[in-house]
Amino acid sequence: MKLSTNALRSSPLAIAFIVGAAVVILFASRFPSGGEVGPGFFPIGISTGIILFALVELVTEDDGGLDVSDHDLRAAGVVLALVFGYLVAMPLAGFLVGTILFLPVILYYSGVRSPTTIAVISLLLPLALFYIFSQFFLVPLPEGVIPFSRLLPRLPVWVML
Repeated sequence: MKLSTNALRSSPLAIAFIVGAAVVILFASRFPSGGEVGPGFFPIGISTGIILFALVELVTEDDGGLDVSDHDLRAAGVVLALVFGYLVAMPLAGFLVGTILFLPVILYYSGVRSPTTIAVISLLLPLALFYIFSQFFLVPLPEGVIPFSRLLPRLPVWVML
């Protein structure tokens, strides 16, 4: 279980994950703290997990690596472009509207063809995440140019417990 230069050369993606997660931790640690669970809690926690798993990938010796040339990279490129577009549109559309518009596209592209499934996931998941973060964790989410999220009712306290 030793980290060798060969392991570093054969796992550039693990190194990229470590660097990316470290950058996220750096920026998230600068968020203002709002108590025990502040806005930086989840980014730091998830990034720490990413770093741990990337380190495990680096120290394990597995010769059965994935050959990228066997796979179509266009699908990954399309998903990456969709996520990038979603993130760019977030300041204008806001979290709620942007996510409700993004999820049907990504679900359909991922092979989900049931209109009912797409509609339920695209509406309920953003609403649930909005309420969890804005009312339970008190972490404000981007509202966009037109703050539709302000039209939503506040949940009673017993729902959040």
